[in-house]
Amino acid sequence: MNIRFATAVAAAAGAVLLTVAPAATAAAPAGPAAAASTAEAAVPLQAEFPVSIKGVQLNVHGQTHTIDLSGTASLSIEAPSLGNLRTKVTGTLNVTAEDSALGKISLQSQATGTASFNSLLQPFPAKLDLSATGDLTILKSGMTPVSLKAKAPAQLGGTLQQFPPTGNILDLTSPVEFVDANGQTVASVTRFPLTVVSL
Repeated sequence: MNIRFATAVAAAAGAVLLTVAPAATAAAPAGPAAAASTAEAAVPLQAEFPVSIKGVQLNVHGQTHTIDLSGTASLSIEAPSLGNLRTKVTGTLNVTAEDSALGKISLQSQATGTASFNSLLQPFPAKLDLSATGDLTILKSGMTPVSLKAKAPAQLGGTLQQFPPTGNILDLTSPVEFVDANGQTVASVTRFPLTVVSL
């Protein structure tokens, strides 16, 4: 069966429209759940979606803060082949939070990694492994902004049950440190459960 797959991102609404249309005259399955059972992984996948990262454990100068970040993320996944079900993934993340003690917190990140699909006909669940670099900015009213960079790429792992993704998809596999312009560690993140909140 030949399958055409098209993904359109409605930026204003933060929504993703998924269309799966078989060449045969039979009615096409609709929605993300139906898409998960098709061979959609046989073509490149790309989407932008809203995310929530609740209960982030952020340690700044020895004090631990629990914050809730929200914003948008994107994933681009290259098409796997019959001989290689492990394929390249790139992604971006742009999230912010307001904390009573720290002020406004923003994180911008870029990631690369791999998606390992189950098969071409039944691609999901697919294992996702990413390595991400990022900039963390802390801006408290009346103070100079604190700009930090990840000391080393953060390692994240998770599982895609379908595409576009839903639910919990990623978390840190080990803590990540953030350093200032002098290379001194100022902050660290030990928990980072990234969740797709809607489609």
